[in-house]
Amino acid sequence: MLFALLLLAAAGGPNPTMINAPRKAYAACIHDFEHKSLDGKMAAAAYEAAIKSACADQAKALTSALVAVDVGNGVKRASALSNAAADLDDYVQTSIERYRDQMSPPK
Repeated sequence: MLFALLLLAAAGGPNPTMINAPRKAYAACIHDFEHKSLDGKMAAAAYEAAIKSACADQAKALTSALVAVDVGNGVKRASALSNAAADLDDYVQTSIERYRDQMSPPK
């Protein structure tokens, strides 16, 4: 990790575009999980529990990228981790809401 930060510093700081690929991968994983769950008619409560750990590898990669950019921009590591967790939680909560809407019978 220290080596990566040194490389970022030598390159003029972190490149915010380094989060694009992990962000897209995480969003795609959530999207795929959501659609597979809909196809399988998973109950909304079960989906809410399952989505939180469904894309662990992609979440880890995105968290690492977000933290690296924040820390490279002078944000304290604890704050960077908190920011990343909030960002990922937004994806999860949005997916949960979308899933509930899609599982609800039309009015």
